[in-house]
Amino acid sequence: MSIAQHRSLSLAALVTFAAGAFPAGAQAGESLHLLARAPHDLVATQLVGRTARLDTSNLDRAPVALSWPLDAAQALDAAPRAHVAESREYWIDASEAELQRGIRLALSAPGALVRLSPHGGDARAAIAASDVQLRVDGHHLDNATAIRSAGDVDALRAAGMDVPQGSLVLRLADVVGAGNLDLAVPTARGSYLVHVFEPDSALVLAIAADRDGIAGGDTLRIRANLGGAALDRLGGLVSAPDGTSQPVDFVRQKDGSYLAGVTPDVAHAGGPGLWEVHAFGVASGPLAIPRDAKTAFAVSLPVARLDGSVTRVDASGIALSVGIEVAVASRYGVSGVLYGTGADGALHPAALAQSAAWLDAGRGRVELRYDTTAIALGAPWELRDLRLVNQADMSLQERRERALALR
Repeated sequence: MSIAQHRSLSLAALVTFAAGAFPAGAQAGESLHLLARAPHDLVATQLVGRTARLDTSNLDRAPVALSWPLDAAQALDAAPRAHVAESREYWIDASEAELQRGIRLALSAPGALVRLSPHGGDARAAIAASDVQLRVDGHHLDNATAIRSAGDVDALRAAGMDVPQGSLVLRLADVVGAGNLDLAVPTARGSYLVHVFEPDSALVLAIAADRDGIAGGDTLRIRANLGGAALDRLGGLVSAPDGTSQPVDFVRQKDGSYLAGVTPDVAHAGGPGLWEVHAFGVASGPLAIPRDAKTAFAVSLPVARLDGSVTRVDASGIALSVGIEVAVASRYGVSGVLYGTGADGALHPAALAQSAAWLDAGRGRVELRYDTTAIALGAPWELRDLRLVNQADMSLQERRERALALR
């Protein structure tokens, strides 16, 4: 079972659990405090108090709580793992006149795939393989020799590719190796997106964010590097799901990688969809091979956060009342994994609990209750992978890898 895929709360179910003896040394009403946040934890630095982006009118206001045991032998990892995107490709926008005259494609390896797609999916601008003219150093190449295979939009969609109407893909033969290739389409009509993918290239642009998600207004660090060569330059854009974008300034580091700090505009946070970082660079060397890479991350609208306080509610089992600072009234869910100490003296997963309740603006609390009667683990306990979710848009408001130590 992956804790990254928490089970959804059933709004109709309310589960009350019996519990065993209170661990030695613990007291009902004991006031506790969350551990210091780790660098990769998601914690909002500032809340947004007014927003028209959240629809809370249809949210159930009945509280719900549930818990179930976990396999103590199964290792869990509460640390978020950011995706590392790798690219052997690049894109070029070409106008009708440019494509009719010919555009230059820089290639680093044989066997490249070149896709031409009319902007807007204009079927009247469709290109046939016979319309394409290829030249190297001014010398015309015979298509039967230079093109290994070709596929039109019907063939591409039949293969499962979501491509615009009028698209054409060419697989170049191995005789077209590394170097500059001139591609012209005298019959071109309108503008086109030209996509070059080199599956056998040693030049790989990798890009990764340091976290998979942040709260709006916080800063995300993005690192990029090129394998197989040095980068001559690197630029970028970050785009919100609503279509707005802002530039990304990458700074070269001593190790040759590039680093950027991005602070997404909180005015565009919230709502469905992921934000996207698009980096585009050029490799050093006479061919100046371009590379484009993309990765995505989540940006939540920060309307609530944990206030750091935790109270042990009663003297049966483990029941924790978690304090929450709320800027916008909504239904909020809290979940966390309880770890217990085994006979080997190490911490092991014990149980997962989830609770949800409607909270008005101000200070509120949500309880997590764990049934420890059937668990062959004991104190000391530790609360990990603690999450706060706004159920109006299911956005992650806070996440802590290690949240609380318990006696």
